[in-house]
Amino acid sequence: MSGIKDQDRIEALRKRLYERGKSEQPHKNHALIDTKEKVNTAWATPPKPREQEIVPEMVEPVADESPNITTMAPQKRKRGYRVKLLLSGILFFVLAVGVSSTFLFFGSNSISAENITIAVTGPFTIGGGEVLPVQVGITNGNTVAIESATLIVEYPRGTLSATDNTTELRTEHLALDVVASGETINVPLRALVFGEENDDKNLTVSIEYRVQGSNATFFKEAEPLRFKISSSPVIMRVEALKKVSSGQETDLEVTITSNAPTTLSDVLIKAEYPLGFDFTSSEPSPVSAQNIWIMKDLEPEETRTILIKGIVVGKETDEYAINFSIGVPNERNQQTLASVFATAQTEFEIEEPFLNIQMEIGGVVNGTVVIEPEQNTGAFIEIENTLEDTIYDVVVEVQLGGNALSDLEVGPPNGFYDSLNNKIIWDVSNAPELAELFPGKKIRLSFGIEPAKNVSNTPQITFNVNVSARRVSETDVSEMLLGTAQSLIKVSSEPTLRADAGFNNGVFSDSGPVPPVAEQKTQYTISFMIENGSNNVSNVVTIATLPSYVTWLEQTSGAGDFVYDSAQRTVTWNVSSVDANAAAFGSFQVSLLPSSSQIGTAPTLVGQQRMKANDQFTGTVVRSVNAAITTEMSEEAGHARENGRVVE
Repeated sequence: MSGIKDQDRIEALRKRLYERGKSEQPHKNHALIDTKEKVNTAWATPPKPREQEIVPEMVEPVADESPNITTMAPQKRKRGYRVKLLLSGILFFVLAVGVSSTFLFFGSNSISAENITIAVTGPFTIGGGEVLPVQVGITNGNTVAIESATLIVEYPRGTLSATDNTTELRTEHLALDVVASGETINVPLRALVFGEENDDKNLTVSIEYRVQGSNATFFKEAEPLRFKISSSPVIMRVEALKKVSSGQETDLEVTITSNAPTTLSDVLIKAEYPLGFDFTSSEPSPVSAQNIWIMKDLEPEETRTILIKGIVVGKETDEYAINFSIGVPNERNQQTLASVFATAQTEFEIEEPFLNIQMEIGGVVNGTVVIEPEQNTGAFIEIENTLEDTIYDVVVEVQLGGNALSDLEVGPPNGFYDSLNNKIIWDVSNAPELAELFPGKKIRLSFGIEPAKNVSNTPQITFNVNVSARRVSETDVSEMLLGTAQSLIKVSSEPTLRADAGFNNGVFSDSGPVPPVAEQKTQYTISFMIENGSNNVSNVVTIATLPSYVTWLEQTSGAGDFVYDSAQRTVTWNVSSVDANAAAFGSFQVSLLPSSSQIGTAPTLVGQQRMKANDQFTGTVVRSVNAAITTEMSEEAGHARENGRVVE
């Protein structure tokens, strides 16, 4: 029976070996015999597995069963251990920081922003431009002191310093240094506040501080002080016509009155024009662009006025508005407002022109006309009532100006000439027809004008026609109406061309008999001179023709260039420009071969000369003509009488 027991042990051992995932190998069954076999009893102890069988479980290899990509389970366990160790370190650090912070704020020397009280007190309403008194109280309720404390005050926009009203206050930092435990510090503040009436303003206060042993900065903000501007420091009004015609010059009057208890400095006024408004001028003049004015000082209850002139352009029934703002200039940009004191607006509507005004000079209506020096010219003003209503008490004024205006040369057949103000005035007193102007009716006025003599540069006369009238509106209220027109006279330059013949006058060496002898050559020097008038001229061209018995010798001198056309026998002198009241000179040499048929005469050396140039001031072409030059030379140059007559 021992053999059977041994066989059972062998089968059990085999089964244990094959349980490791290996398929069981088929085996043959043998018949049992009752023969005692010598069996090694050491097999009763399970054999020691082979090395590869006692290695811990391996992860299934990939499809190609390559051993170099097989991952071992122990490596996974080792990596997970390291992650756990790292997380434990981080958790320990967080707990340490939390414990230290808790000890700092809740320990025996705890610091908390909740234990710091900031109280800001001040008036709930204040007039614009007045001093705002503010009291800030800081109480440290912590058990330890706070250090490096700084009070931060943020003022509303446009606030000025109470001690220097030219300095804008935006954010102010006040050092408090150390505030002991339980200590209260009071900080007074004073500032000039501005704004429009009923504007709501806020003043914000906060504190920054540190604690001993820490570089961190802590912060505490108080409830802002809210107050209202009860009155504006200035009052601004704008007066202007409510209806204007397109192209009409209109006036705007801006009145500014101080309502502040103290002097206001550097008050900025800014206008915003619509696209249909063309700025002409103002009194005083703007400090920047055409819409910014600055008043250096405005005393309490003082009133200032700005008069603005401009032309309105638009379609009928168009409505426009001009907005004005006044306030404190921004310290960083002096052309913008940091705080607004007050605003004002004026509106106007474009209507059909109620007066058709035409000023005619030299056939030109409401434009520029060019006349010659010392030319007397007639001027006419025609006024037509284009409204459906009668207008009354028409007054016509012509404002004269320009450097060519001469009081002695203004001759109105009626009206009154005010020589002190250079103004012609027509009204009911000297033109009774102006008392009433019915719808569609026209009135024509006239006067004469002549430019002054000897004006040195760019002479001109300006004409500004202003017509005012009165009409009764639909509400039976008298309404003033205005109309304008403009004209301009420009006086052209008057250059003069002069020319003469000379002999050995220093420019060239001339030879031959003087007086000239028939059938013998005599050389002459021809000199041209242009004396310019009151305006600069350019592209100056002078052309002359040589007779057939005169020869061009190709000798030239002076300004510009001389060009000779042998086919046309013309001499052209080109000068680029001649300044006002200046002159240009040029010379060339010719040779004369007189015929016996010319004995007893003074032959022509150069035919008539014609000069033209562009007047740079008037934009017109000016001309001058000079007579032909003969062989007769000036006796003032030392030549004998009849020095140019041909002799045998």
